Amino acid sequence: MRTTDLDVLRRADPAAAIADGPLTEQELHSLQLIKTRIATQERLDEGPAAAKPKLPARWQGMPRRAVLVGAAVAVVAGGSLVVADPFETKRAVAATPPLLHAELAVGGSARGELLQLAARAARDVTLPGDSGSAHSVRMRSWDLSIGVDKHDQVTSAVLPRETTLVWHGDRSGMMRTTAAEPYFPDAKDRKAWERGGPRQKPGTVLGEEKWRPGEYDPMYRYPLPTDPARLLAELTTTHRIDDMGTQELVVALTDLYHETVPVPGVRSAMLSLLADRGDVVALGSMTDRAGRTGRGFAVDGDGFGLPTRQVLIVDSTTGALLAAEEVLTKTAGRLPVRVPSVIGYTLYL
Repeated sequence: MRTTDLDVLRRADPAAAIADGPLTEQELHSLQLIKTRIATQERLDEGPAAAKPKLPARWQGMPRRAVLVGAAVAVVAGGSLVVADPFETKRAVAATPPLLHAELAVGGSARGELLQLAARAARDVTLPGDSGSAHSVRMRSWDLSIGVDKHDQVTSAVLPRETTLVWHGDRSGMMRTTAAEPYFPDAKDRKAWERGGPRQKPGTVLGEEKWRPGEYDPMYRYPLPTDPARLLAELTTTHRIDDMGTQELVVALTDLYHETVPVPGVRSAMLSLLADRGDVVALGSMTDRAGRTGRGFAVDGDGFGLPTRQVLIVDSTTGALLAAEEVLTKTAGRLPVRVPSVIGYTLYL
């Protein structure tokens, strides 16, 4: 069976084997993160979706129409969201963020450095992390977005979002997503975007959801274990790490950062898990898109359909994850981007 980026949809499909129901703001946000990654990939030829691990209850009620939306390109026109068939539009090169320094470095074994960082994280007292009754996360992220106007002119922009999630031990909470300042690598893209009409200004609220006590359902069970083996067992309850390897482990770790700031012991265990993987390479010193310097690590693979490098930038003092990026390294398939190309990044603020 040929693997394509539609496997990303299978892996993250919140509508599989569950009844139809209304979409929540959080579910819409989750779809926004995945839909453009599979938008212009080859259609699935054969075979049923693989068995999936347990999904968080907050994704229940996702209608099957949400999956269909995920197979199209998001087009922003006059401030509204339109869905267009990516297989009917002209192929053009989309604007993507510039590569970070050392992002594609060959690198060497990361085990020794990761173990040193794990020991440092375990002793850290400057970043206590989230524990007990309060969890608070703030992220700025971008994923590949392609716009198509009524004349089939393809334009694109780097349009970051900022997301704030706060939740409590009684499973109450809120999540708000706002527009952040756009970045245009090419002046022509900015002009084409501006001609399209009014746009959402930075700070504009794109989505908001609130949960009463008992309603928020975290992906993982808290408190998280600080023993690496027990932490790995917890991560595998929602991610197929045994089947998909280190790339899926990286996804599981970044997902954890999407809902909490790990305490020192958990940060140490996370770094120890990466150290045990022989395919993680050290990239040396790197500076993320917020101007923060840390240590870079990477994993290469094609388990999600296309040859991709996942890059993690870790604070050298606290062992905290500063940023995560995805880079297409060899071929873009049907995605209209140059190779190598950054197709998504997240800053943990």
